[in-house]
Amino acid sequence: MINTQIISVINQKGGVGKTTTVINLATAIAFQNKKVLVIDLDPQGNATTGFGLINNDGKTVYDVLNGNCSFEEAIKDTKIDNLKIVSSNVELSGLEVETASENRRAFLLKDKIESFINNENNDFSYIFIDCPPSLSLLTIMALVVAKSLIVPLQAEFFALEGLSQLVKTIDRIKIKLNPKLSIRGVLLTMFDKRNKLSAE
Repeated sequence: MINTQIISVINQKGGVGKTTTVINLATAIAFQNKKVLVIDLDPQGNATTGFGLINNDGKTVYDVLNGNCSFEEAIKDTKIDNLKIVSSNVELSGLEVETASENRRAFLLKDKIESFINNENNDFSYIFIDCPPSLSLLTIMALVVAKSLIVPLQAEFFALEGLSQLVKTIDRIKIKLNPKLSIRGVLLTMFDKRNKLSAE
């Protein structure tokens, strides 16, 4: 059985380069002849359009999470060899309200992904999850299923404040929902060498 790495790219701040990081990392690894799957977990669907797909075409991650289709049925090809995607669109933003009465809603994504990666049709070495820019249910789901995290961080003052908040959330998730979770690294983005703070 293949050991699939599940990596969530997370930061509750918008515009820090999460989607750009996912697109570039996933593509670079696919070029190394590794099979990569991207899950677009942001209702804005920027990773979906970033790979040249149309947001409202076929089954999405929303259909998987609400039980309309299996995880496998939602996997689509991209124009890049070895790289596939489970797309997203604005429908996903309604999931939090729709699952309000479910006990295990934080585990919805984990249950779907694990049953897929444990069957013989899974040949993905890496699964990257592009998280929404908030600490919502979708982000919690991504933290519960991930084995590790990459945190894109803008080289600016207020970004560090947000990071401490994120670390507290991650610690809480580790205690209650996913003890194996670890931060793989903090990735500095939007570095501006003219800015003294960026350099520091």
